[in-house]
Amino acid sequence: MALIRVEHLDKSFPSRHGTISIMQDISFEVKDSDFVAIVGPSGCGKSTLLRLIQGLDRPTAGRILFRGQPVDGVARQMAMVFQSFALYPWLTVSQNVAFGLEALGWSPERIAPQVEKYIDVTGLDGFQEAFPRELSGGMRQRVGLARALAVEPSVLLMDEPFSALDALTAESLRDEILQLWQDPALPPDAVILVTHNIEEAIELADRVLVLSRRPGHILAEIPIELPRPRDRKSSAFYDMTDRVYSLITEGRPTTGAEPAGEGAERAGQML
Repeated sequence: MALIRVEHLDKSFPSRHGTISIMQDISFEVKDSDFVAIVGPSGCGKSTLLRLIQGLDRPTAGRILFRGQPVDGVARQMAMVFQSFALYPWLTVSQNVAFGLEALGWSPERIAPQVEKYIDVTGLDGFQEAFPRELSGGMRQRVGLARALAVEPSVLLMDEPFSALDALTAESLRDEILQLWQDPALPPDAVILVTHNIEEAIELADRVLVLSRRPGHILAEIPIELPRPRDRKSSAFYDMTDRVYSLITEGRPTTGAEPAGEGAERAGQML
């Protein structure tokens, strides 16, 4: 049984000028131990799709199943990491990490060791009493990650989690996310990542879903079979990047007519 099954999903919004269709007929599955990345042009519904999967919004048509059951409200077995960190500035690091556990009704005696565990896992030890304004962007995103992991979700949803960070910090956090996902002793069972960064998607994911321009539909579901750790400078990585880029910009895959080296060079120039 699939962990998540998205079936013929449509989403539209009313406006003064009629109905705006965001996505149409989106269908895919996420299994245990999957790492799925979703890429596509701005406005195609990537972030909206994450919200629908977690139950923060409802589809216009179609349905989402989690472990065979319809998602009719906010799915507590899923947690979201946001692009904007979404921390409470008046709470300390420990209090921000504890927030989700308090919302679930955990007792203070149960919350304290759980908070300490995930503060340690995410490299925040020593910053428990710091406030968000006292932290760098990378550290604030670690707090958001610790808060999401503390509820031990089956599915971790990540909405452009590295886009507000500098390149070195983002690279470090990407490596740490992979280590957490690959550790069977830690959550989550699966990760769904939304990103505009094609290289990031190929570096991290087992599969990449490529969405079209609005109204978004799936142009391709591409398995990434490159061995880890993935070498961004390899010709295979460049060719995969070129393929995804071509799908997004042209709505069709590369023809394969150009030599691999030329495709790699063109992908590098476009990025």
